[in-house]
Amino acid sequence: MTKTVTRFQPLGRGTSTRTGASLLDLAREVDVSVESICGGTGKCGKCRVLVATGEKHLSPINESERAALTAEEVGIGVRLACQARIVAEGDIVIDIPELSRRGHHRLLASGIEPEVELAPAMGKILLRIPPATLSDIRADDDRLLELLHSEAAVTANIAQGVHQLLPKAVREKSWEATVTLFRGEELVRIDPGDTTGNLLGVAVDIGTTKVVAYLVNLITGEIVGTESQPNPQIPFGEDVMSRISYASRNSDGLRKLKEVVVGSVNALIARLCADAGKDPTDILEVVVVGNTAMHHIFFGITPQHLAQAPYAPAVRNSLTVDPGHLGLDIYPFGKVSSLPNIAGFVGADAVAVLIASGLYQDDEIGMMIDIGTNTEIIAGSRERLIACSCASGPAFEGAHIKHGMRAASGAIERIWIDAETHDIHLRTVDDAPARGICGSGIVDAISEMFRCGILTDAGKMRPSDRGDRVRKDADGRNEFILASAAETEAGVEVTITQNDVQEIQLAKAAIFTGASALMRKLGIACSDLKRVYAAGAFGTYVDPTSAITIGMYPDIPPERIKFIGNAAGSGARMALKSTKVRDLADRLSKRVEYVELAMEKNFQAEFAKAMFLPHRDADRFPSVVQQRQA
Repeated sequence: MTKTVTRFQPLGRGTSTRTGASLLDLAREVDVSVESICGGTGKCGKCRVLVATGEKHLSPINESERAALTAEEVGIGVRLACQARIVAEGDIVIDIPELSRRGHHRLLASGIEPEVELAPAMGKILLRIPPATLSDIRADDDRLLELLHSEAAVTANIAQGVHQLLPKAVREKSWEATVTLFRGEELVRIDPGDTTGNLLGVAVDIGTTKVVAYLVNLITGEIVGTESQPNPQIPFGEDVMSRISYASRNSDGLRKLKEVVVGSVNALIARLCADAGKDPTDILEVVVVGNTAMHHIFFGITPQHLAQAPYAPAVRNSLTVDPGHLGLDIYPFGKVSSLPNIAGFVGADAVAVLIASGLYQDDEIGMMIDIGTNTEIIAGSRERLIACSCASGPAFEGAHIKHGMRAASGAIERIWIDAETHDIHLRTVDDAPARGICGSGIVDAISEMFRCGILTDAGKMRPSDRGDRVRKDADGRNEFILASAAETEAGVEVTITQNDVQEIQLAKAAIFTGASALMRKLGIACSDLKRVYAAGAFGTYVDPTSAITIGMYPDIPPERIKFIGNAAGSGARMALKSTKVRDLADRLSKRVEYVELAMEKNFQAEFAKAMFLPHRDADRFPSVVQQRQA
């Protein structure tokens, strides 16, 4: 029987046509990148593909597709790759438009990192072991452990599996060997000769959109190398809730999500070692941070209860497991550790950011904000710390935005509008022709449109009397033209629609409501915040004045905002280098008070006020923007 093939153009990659699979499933199998933000639920409409041939082998167009596609698109054979499923074997050719392809994402790996005293969990000791003789026939393990106790005052157990290394290791270099201890209690490695100059570990930040790994010399504290890549779970859902949904509704969903992220960490470690002239077996420990969902998935723990009231995580405490338990390709008897979670979606990454920012030891009250699909906020000082997570949604990542995209080449990232003429100046990532608009550009656009009177404080778009930038879309609603067809890569205008404005209002309102709730618990106003630590890629690239103007950040002077970059990665490195930092993390995770916003009195009323631009809360939180305008 002739094998039938589904082929994806313009890359020319093909795979066997398999009944029941979606076009998105088949694209993933052959590593064809197709934008998919909603995790295959048909809601985002980003995975548009054109069926060139073989339409009869696909399921009929469904309601999700009719809602996302125009009549013209349906007429020429456009489908949503996540919804079009194979119903009969046959040859199929699929064209993937440029706007449906995922480009190279701009990833942020660096961040502020306070110095720490080196005290890694892994430590090496060189031993000169008395050789066995006819008059001293003690076993190798007894001989080793007794010497370790007498010379280094260490009482340790030998990790399971290390015993098989003993005979060769102690004899190969004339009874001189180096032992590696984990936290001074467990002997996890023995090498012949003196290897005390080689002590390596890896810190990993598993973000919803990216995975970053750092190779660290644990003797000097030096970062030997950094590697990063987009989180490979993105095709299964670009936001946390979509991935939890995928893990819950598919019998092997959790396994798939775990396997791809572990595979990503393995690939990053392999690249780090190749560049440094090392072998992955030289890596003795990996320290991992991530939000609660990413943490649970990486360790193979079901995250489904995080999405259901009362949103309790399965694990709060820090974890340490063997690499083989996860399938991580490092020294087989090494360790994989994580920082603790706090509660809800405030996870180990938030603890890492808290430590790197230094907020926990500030004398004056401040706030840490790490904006993402789920935004984590911690407010307070050395006296008291309170945290919450806000369901800010994926709008800042480009989801539910008509021309939204990640910060990839060609994404509009900065916007300036002339208040008199409404002329627009744009800057794109890599200065490439415009393909769409990313989070920082969206915030700029809303801010500038509001400042120039194109948007009301309720977010309604007004017709412009200065040019033809505002027009009606196919649904009769106003939209604002940011880039003409001549300015874009695909020859399609990039616009901000009324729906886009509403999506950003919802996202920024969630963040401001969370910040307001924490300030209310602390009994302070915005003006009392002496510093706001803005963490993560979005926090680094967004213009603070724009963020304050739309009411996303608390109303403080922009100079009080401190950008700390990928502080989650910094906190992970600090923990890798120092057990004192890990002990601090354990204490902080218990000390931070968690606020479940949904249970807060007047939450809905506060959220409704925060929907306005910048917000309607001026009596309690006087707006810096309003003060400047006055």
